[in-house]
Amino acid sequence: MHDNAPIHCAKIIKKYLHDLGVPVLEWPPYSPDLNPIEHLWWHLKKLVYHIRPDIETITGEDKIREALEEALVQAWELIDQQIFDGVLGSMQKRCQAVINADGWHTKY
Repeated sequence: MHDNAPIHCAKIIKKYLHDLGVPVLEWPPYSPDLNPIEHLWWHLKKLVYHIRPDIETITGEDKIREALEEALVQAWELIDQQIFDGVLGSMQKRCQAVINADGWHTKY
């Protein structure tokens, strides 16, 4: 499952998934409401900045990558389980809202 971002719709990606035998679900064109991770990015970003408030001042590609990777792993583990439960627990309502909106934007 992935959204309709251009990188996911590229022919090379479609071929790669096909060659691996990975089934791809039909997905509405405007569907961040159906992607649980979309509702976790804010929490993850907030925690990364809490862990590494200097993240935007780090220089050097390798140092940036290393700092960001470490902060992301730590931040992911700090996201409260209730946040995950809330997002996943609302999926039935989200799916119905997208159906009602014919695949367009919803309040989510």
